[in-house]
Amino acid sequence: MENKKSLWAIIVCGTVAAGLIAVPNIFIKDPPTAAIVNVSRFEYSDSVSVTGTILKNSGEAFVQVFVPEQDISRVELGQTAEITGDAFPEKMYAGTVEEIADTAIRVQSGNVSQTAVEVTVKIDETDDTLKQGYTASVKLITSEPSMMTVVPYEAVNQDTGGEYVYVLREGRAYKRYVTTGMELSEGVELKTALAENEEIITVDELSENGVTVQISDK
Repeated sequence: MENKKSLWAIIVCGTVAAGLIAVPNIFIKDPPTAAIVNVSRFEYSDSVSVTGTILKNSGEAFVQVFVPEQDISRVELGQTAEITGDAFPEKMYAGTVEEIADTAIRVQSGNVSQTAVEVTVKIDETDDTLKQGYTASVKLITSEPSMMTVVPYEAVNQDTGGEYVYVLREGRAYKRYVTTGMELSEGVELKTALAENEEIITVDELSENGVTVQISDK
């Protein structure tokens, strides 16, 4: 009986050993590599930019500008303005929208003719630097300042569902559909708010949502 038990143990062990030898090599794939994206947040005000002519009268200075009809609905009396010019490159003057004409006219700008409305901007504090007839660039501030979030273009992807980014939450990558806004030199405006514990990332070879990712040191 003792010999039979020993023989059975040898057979079982031999079978297990043979089974282990027959199992193919198992390769564990490294998790996708992700990089945390630099998100910029800064104060921004919407504006209309136009070019005009400086006029002086009784010690006061104004800028006469013509706002295209597609932008005039955004311009209101009392709005602030920033005035710069090639003749005074080191200075920027503050101004206020003082008058908006009641009628639109056709104005010629080079070879282009367009319908526009005359707007008068009073320069708040003038000096001898400003001369009658100078050309000035005027930025009419048309909205209250607000915080803008900007992400690099490479962080925004698109599929049939729309635009999306990948966000990092507890070491995993999730697809988040977003709404974008203005395109800037630094990147694209992100209008969708993110949770405090989420970071935007770029990911290589992400096959499914919620996959654990490895954060790159670069």
